[in-house]
Amino acid sequence: MTLRLPKGRRGTLAAAGLALLTAAGCSQPSSYAMPDQVCGISVGTDALRPLLPSGERLGAEPVDLGGGSSVCKVSVDKKPALYLKADLVPSDTDPVQVRRRELDRYGHPAAIDVGDQGRVADSGALAADHCRRQGEDRKVVVEAHVPGDLPEDVPQRREDLSRFIGTYLPAVQKSLGCAG
Repeated sequence: MTLRLPKGRRGTLAAAGLALLTAAGCSQPSSYAMPDQVCGISVGTDALRPLLPSGERLGAEPVDLGGGSSVCKVSVDKKPALYLKADLVPSDTDPVQVRRRELDRYGHPAAIDVGDQGRVADSGALAADHCRRQGEDRKVVVEAHVPGDLPEDVPQRREDLSRFIGTYLPAVQKSLGCAG
């Protein structure tokens, strides 16, 4: 699966990661400023806040995995806190089947009503929906994973992941210029 950013978005992705790091540098001693964007995608603080641990310094690193595939690594106090991935794939791709192993590792995946294919698990979520772009029918696939130990309230984590992925998918679609 590959994320192909429109011209000009590649630099924006790196700048947004840097902006997130810069905002973190202005944080209070015991907490960081909660951004409403992560690696150039507007997700809102309400969707992002429940997925991130407390700490003093927030960082984000957009990473090009080659072949156009991109992820965003979010850290708190230099410890991994959230991994995000977004891909633009052929419209006949079944992302749930392609990412089945990862979903199983995230723990107990279940269908959710996000996009045309959504799944939430104990520590991650995936969603996909159509994208008509430049006259081509494609599919946008987004994934979020919270590394580390599970919280005591796993059902709440699953709700938080569902809400986040429901916000993240349309924001990525918009950033890619998807129509209809």
